[in-house]
Amino acid sequence: MRKFTLLAATVVLGLGVSVCSAEDKKVTGTLIDDHCVSNFTSKDNPEKAAATHKASCALKCAKDGDLVLLTGKKQVKLDKHGKELAMAYLAKPDASTHVTITGETSGDEIKVKDIQAAKDEAKDKDKDKDKDKDSSK
Repeated sequence: MRKFTLLAATVVLGLGVSVCSAEDKKVTGTLIDDHCVSNFTSKDNPEKAAATHKASCALKCAKDGDLVLLTGKKQVKLDKHGKELAMAYLAKPDASTHVTITGETSGDEIKVKDIQAAKDEAKDKDKDKDKDKDSSK
């Protein structure tokens, strides 16, 4: 019985370690279809150039292709579940292609768990400045 308990504890601890070692990363960039991404990859700043790409185009073109996250000059392909999440996200009327994706990265692919609109840091800073002005009155 004692050997069984020790074995069971080892298995449970081993599973806990493997679950904890696969950490999710948050990656921010421009969500774009694999058809249109080539229009931007030769630019000096592909991610910034692709920011003008409309969500409706990405949604339309991705029906027959894949979606990638363009972060800097790197393309990260979304897994099958990620494409499903991205298609649902892009179908929203207020969807932005500037997103933060949470998931596990492996090479040039990400196993997506969540997609959210990326926070606009410049707007957040402006809001903080406005709050500071209001509090000093």
